[in-house]
Amino acid sequence: MKPFAFERARDVDHALSLAASSPGARFLAGGTNLLDLMKLEIEQPPRLIDVGRLPLAEISETASGGLRIGALATNTAVASDPRVRRRYPALARAILAGGSVQLRNKASVGGNLMQRTRCPYFMDAAKPCNKRLPGSGCSAMEGLSSTLALFGASEMCVAVSPSDMSVALAAFDA
Repeated sequence: MKPFAFERARDVDHALSLAASSPGARFLAGGTNLLDLMKLEIEQPPRLIDVGRLPLAEISETASGGLRIGALATNTAVASDPRVRRRYPALARAILAGGSVQLRNKASVGGNLMQRTRCPYFMDAAKPCNKRLPGSGCSAMEGLSSTLALFGASEMCVAVSPSDMSVALAAFDA
């Protein structure tokens, strides 16, 4: 893992100013996906900004009758919220299918939506990958790709978001 600066954001404005002052900085809450990628040197942010203690976990009603889900709401909180279960059961089921209880208790909505692809070629820095380095090629196009995209791929890449939650949110036009 490459050296990096670490700062805990005091509030949302502080987090945004830290990010603006450091190109390539990444936000960290639970960090499961980002830290794994840093260990593989796929991600090499110069600064991590800890937003895990900011008040961004609320699930609230919107004026239009929907729900606003905070970026730091845990997957467990979202899947167990009675409003989500009643109005958006596919979202609750997708979250419950997406990981162990331990992972859902730690994983945040924002992190879930920001996670990178699980394509084995993306994880192998020795292989060309347009998601890591645009224009370098897609090893999965000619390689083993049976566990990658069924739909939503492009001419440049067949690996899409690994988030079960994002599929459900897209179905609800969120």
